Amino acid sequence: MAKKKAPAKTKKAAAVKKKATKKKVAPRKKVAAKKPSAKKSSAKKSSAKKPAAKKVPKKLPKGAAKPAKKKGVRRATMTTGIRTKKAGKKMGRSRIPTDAPLAVVFQNDLDAQEAFAFLGIHTIRELEEFPPDELVMRLTSPAKQTVGRIRKILAMNNRCLSDDEAFALEFQERLALKLR
Repeated sequence: MAKKKAPAKTKKAAAVKKKATKKKVAPRKKVAAKKPSAKKSSAKKSSAKKPAAKKVPKKLPKGAAKPAKKKGVRRATMTTGIRTKKAGKKMGRSRIPTDAPLAVVFQNDLDAQEAFAFLGIHTIRELEEFPPDELVMRLTSPAKQTVGRIRKILAMNNRCLSDDEAFALEFQERLALKLR
């Protein structure tokens, strides 16, 4: 029995504490809508305090000008300024780190690895600095120069590539003019 009485006392004590912590709210009085006389209303208005009313913006007539808003001071910093909007979709977050070696990223493409070795490019950061047209120029210009040297050497020895006889004759004429 002693065990049963102990929990009962704690429940009662908890119930008393809960009642003590609850706030009692006074019920609101209903006021009948009566129109008091002019003398009584002026006396009541001066002595009674009304709660502050919320300010509601007034609607302006159609022809009236809107009041000018006060502008705050804008602080000029290096990061603020005019930003241009970029049209189109963004690429999103990169899946390859900037300093990733090209040999790892292009491990299945041997031609690309040869091109990167020829250009002396080793990381994604270095590769992204070039526009595609410049890469084509850097890769093709040595081949064009090599073919040009081959054509000139053949023309000097009275030979030419297929369908390249016109170049060989022209080159021989220019060579003869320089030797004179």
